[in-house]
Amino acid sequence: MGDTDIPNERSAMTMHQPTGRHPDKRGGGRTRKAGVGAAGSHALGARPRDFEAFRGMDPLEQRQQIRDGMDAIIIDRVAKELLHVPVASLLSGLGLPSSTILRKISKKERLSGSESDRVARVLYVFEQAVDVFEDEALAAEWLRRPNAELAGLLPLEVLDSQPGYDRVRDLLMRITFGVSV
Repeated sequence: MGDTDIPNERSAMTMHQPTGRHPDKRGGGRTRKAGVGAAGSHALGARPRDFEAFRGMDPLEQRQQIRDGMDAIIIDRVAKELLHVPVASLLSGLGLPSSTILRKISKKERLSGSESDRVARVLYVFEQAVDVFEDEALAAEWLRRPNAELAGLLPLEVLDSQPGYDRVRDLLMRITFGVSV
């Protein structure tokens, strides 16, 4: 991401180790608890300034946050604080299973790496839209409106895949440079 005026909060973003095993449909996997760990660290999404901290990280740090998993509560926060949409709408647009994610939120667990990657796409696109429209409310509104260049779909509805994400970023670039959309 680009430079930002927000101070970097890297020290607050360190991750703790998984806290236990949880059997899943494939016969056993790790369930990582979100929130404060033994060393006082937390996963991305639990604190109010985490969005800004994520934007202030270099790409390799962002990659590690995504791989380690964000707090599931970030879904709720992105939906309500940034996009002003119901959580169910965000989950649907990202192609994430509602029951699984809502359980992770209620149990204060972390998202998987792939789930975190989809959330990161929203954060990247939202930041780009804010840069284009110079207003968070306008950026959120653009992401919630049907777009003819996306076959009438909402930009939020196509962020579940890399091609959709690329197309939304391309549309924002075209708006930035005044290319017809």
